[in-house]
Order: sequence, then structure tokens, then C-alpha cells
Amino acid sequence: MRGLSQRLGGFFYTGYSEESLGLFRVYFGCLVFLYHIPQFATLFAIDPFGASFHYTDPIWYFELLGIDRTIPWLSLLAGLLLFASTLSMTLGKWTRTSIIVVLICIFYLKGVRDSAAGDVHHRYVVLVQILFFLLLSRCGEAATGRIPGKSGGLLEWEASWPIRAAQVYVAFFYLFALVAKIRVSGWDWFFDGGGRLQEQLIVRSVRWGLSDEGEPLRNALSFHLAGIQWLVFLMCLFVTALELLFPLILFVKRNLIKLCFVACAFLFHVANYVLLDVNFLLYGLVLLVFFDLAQIRGWLRERLGSRVPG
Repeated sequence: MRGLSQRLGGFFYTGYSEESLGLFRVYFGCLVFLYHIPQFATLFAIDPFGASFHYTDPIWYFELLGIDRTIPWLSLLAGLLLFASTLSMTLGKWTRTSIIVVLICIFYLKGVRDSAAGDVHHRYVVLVQILFFLLLSRCGEAATGRIPGKSGGLLEWEASWPIRAAQVYVAFFYLFALVAKIRVSGWDWFFDGGGRLQEQLIVRSVRWGLSDEGEPLRNALSFHLAGIQWLVFLMCLFVTALELLFPLILFVKRNLIKLCFVACAFLFHVANYVLLDVNFLLYGLVLLVFFDLAQIRGWLRERLGSRVPG
């Protein structure tokens, strides 16, 4: 038992520097800032001084709090606070307070969007969890380029654990996605030539309607791919292998092999976006968490010199 504890401690509390954590905070903050735009763009089109309306199906925590209708001006205010606090977190200013505001705004705006649409979206699940890790860490105190020889700073374990925790959560997110597929659909989504995937390709391609010639008005590629059964089966095989084996990236030391894992996952998200209109495209950029950003900046400095920010 002690040996297992030591191995876990060696994994979670070593491997990253203060600079690594500081750079990750900056990178992740920029990513989250961009991520907000496509997620909530439709809400910002609402007239803040327009009429209120009742929700189609209030999300569970809105129902719990008794929120059953929109407050148009509050959505605009929450959106402005969301972007301002995300920028503040990225810069390391009032970091913990900024993260708390970001989380509150995400939950409110997500509640507004999902309650109006009558559907629950899960695009923020991983990002919110990483924000929670950063909230508990000292990432706001992490300098991205401490002066050599200057005292102070974070210890290795303080810098390492939030990054390691994020890596574990992201890696197992893929495995749990496979478990969810099997739990909900059984192996029907995989066997019989990829029946469930084939069904989704057809449904997603025809939901915008058909032309007079019987062609989908949008995403005809998905419609035609659904008819190539062997290709759909290979796509299912690829997804199964990716989601089943992705946690192995946690034990990989060589960056080249990590890059192969990440490239496959990024291809998966691009294909989901193009073929199924699943808006997880920017999520693929989260996968940079598996690389030490301090090492990447050092590598770039060797090749580009002073043109790399310090």
C-alpha cells in the first residue's frame, strides 16, 4: 500500500515547475476566453431591454432555484462579467475571485441557453473541472518567467498537482465516454456495421431538410458516408480504440508518442464537428495539457531566440 501511495505521489506531485503552471494558466485562460464566444453568441443577440419570456424546460438547478423565465439584461451583464473575469484570471489578477465569477457566469449563461433550448449541453464539463483545479491551486502566484536567482515561488508539488489532476480528468473523460455509449446503447452502436453511428449520421444530415432531389440541404457528406457500411464500421473501431486506450497517455514519457495520441483525439473532434455538427472543436485545444508548456517555450527560444516572449 505504501508503494502505491509513493507511486501516486511521484506522479501527482512531480514533473512541473512554477513556470509550467503559470504558462498553463495563461494558455488555458486564452482558450476559455475563445471558447465562450461560440457557446454564448446567440444570447448576446437578445435585446437586453426586450421582453422576458418563460423557459421551454428549465435546467435542473434553475428549477431548484425557482428561475423559470429570462431576464434579458442580466444575460448581457453576466456575459460582460464572464469575459472580464476570464481575462483577469488569465493575467493572474485576483485569480481565485475571478475563477469563482467565471464559474458562476458559466452556470448562469449555460442555464439560460439550455433552459430556452430544452436541451442539456455538456461542452463545459471538462473546462469547468479544470477551472476548479486551478481555483484550489496557487496558479495566480505562478510567475511565467521568474528572474533567475530570485527567492520565492512555488514548490514543485504545488505546481505539479493541478496540471496532473487536469491530465487525469481529461484522459479518463474519453474512457468514460465509451462507458456511457455502452451503458446507453449497448454494443448496438458498434456492431451491425456501426448501426448507431450510421443512424446519427443520417439524422444529423437531414435535420435541416431535404432538397427536391432528396439531397440534404446541409451536410450531405454525412448522408453519403452513412451508406458506406464498412467505412462506418472502421470509424466505430477508431473511436472505440481511441476512447479505450487514451488513458495510456498518462504513462507516456516521449512527446512524439503523446503527439500521436493528441492528433488522433483532435481528428476525432474535427470529424465530430464536420460530420455530426457536435460543437467540441475548440475543446481539442485542451489536449495541450499533456505537454509541459515551459519546455515548449524553451524549445522555441532555442530556435527563434528573442522573438519568443519571456
